[in-house]
Amino acid sequence: MKAVEILQAEHSAALTMLDHLERAADAAARGASVPQDLFGDILEFIQVFVDRCHHGKEETELFPRLRMSRDAEIADRLEAEHQQGRALVRTFADAVGSYTPGDRASGARLQRAVDAYGDFLCEHIANETAELLPAMELGLGSQDHELVDAFERIELERVGAGTHERLHKMLDGMGMRVDRAAAALVPG
Repeated sequence: MKAVEILQAEHSAALTMLDHLERAADAAARGASVPQDLFGDILEFIQVFVDRCHHGKEETELFPRLRMSRDAEIADRLEAEHQQGRALVRTFADAVGSYTPGDRASGARLQRAVDAYGDFLCEHIANETAELLPAMELGLGSQDHELVDAFERIELERVGAGTHERLHKMLDGMGMRVDRAAAALVPG
């Protein structure tokens, strides 16, 4: 697998989790008793998989390399977006911490935080797809094997052995968990 393909697969996983998160937040805002641990698991996915793993690869390996080329502006802008995303994740984490299952007001607060993060993440992934991935192919293509090795090292060092697989397994079961929670919505 090429470095670009690794990042594309991570984008896909993040968007799948975002879909589950948005459905769960919508159900919570409508008064469903969505278990708080479901949101906690999604928060862990975002903090570990999206930020520590995916963004870690970019910030540690890609951005420094791009800064030595004509694509320094792309690296600077995307790294600033990472900081913006971290602030939105902190707001989401606060909303998760104050969420009470079945309480529409705390569910609405959670949904607002999710909507803000979701809008950000979709735009950020679109920016990476339109700018970062082509810059990698064009400017760093000859370094692909080196990047893939570095990505694997970052996963092991920053995320830990087996964590990536555990998070993917959690992602695989998340849709069913969200469906069960949303089905528990009490009409009225």
